[in-house]
Amino acid sequence: MPSSIGTTKLTELGLHALVKEEMELRIGQANDCLDQLQTDLGNKAMLYRQNFQNAGSTREGTRTKKEIQKVVSQINKHARSYQRSRQAILQLEPADCIREKYQEILPQDLGVSKDVTEENRFGQGTSKMAWFWMMDGEQGQLTSDSRGLMEEFYRINWLKARARRDRWKEELSLVRHEMLWSTLWFESQKNRWEKRAEQSLEPGTEAYANKQMGLWDDFAKKARLMFQGKQIDCT
Repeated sequence: MPSSIGTTKLTELGLHALVKEEMELRIGQANDCLDQLQTDLGNKAMLYRQNFQNAGSTREGTRTKKEIQKVVSQINKHARSYQRSRQAILQLEPADCIREKYQEILPQDLGVSKDVTEENRFGQGTSKMAWFWMMDGEQGQLTSDSRGLMEEFYRINWLKARARRDRWKEELSLVRHEMLWSTLWFESQKNRWEKRAEQSLEPGTEAYANKQMGLWDDFAKKARLMFQGKQIDCT
């Protein structure tokens, strides 16, 4: 194949057209592999969710395990095929845009989506899907059963992603309010000690109240400076 010879050598021989042809073939092969990976990973997750967790007997669980093992074999096959295609693509066109689009598939990218299999787990706020899930696939090639599984897979992940977004927005709002509440608390403490200083009859208690007033006033000034432009605006 031209990728094994090198683009420079082929250009010198006037065979640059072969480079273009193999590039198109390799890109098509890589896209097909990624599409199959999406389908197989989605099937694996849904098989685990629908069958393995709800297996009513050892026989059903064993049958489901065999089905999952078959899917895992397909996943590994498509992953190896993609890696070969990617290597050839980078040999033909080592541009940054190509390298960014067709990234390396890591072992953790081939794991089951925990949003599907472990919907109540801890640490969901930072979870995200592998990069190739963001690429468009050829959904028209799927069978009706596979299409139904993939629609359910995407539905679950979309709902989880929306829930995480809403939770992040809520946490951001709370933090911005807490910035304001902290500043107001410091100012209220400063005002309280200021009144105590004015009402003090003994020099010692007045000095202590003035010290506390200065301390809380310093806290309030630092809070206003640190939270400027970040805290919620209630004006």
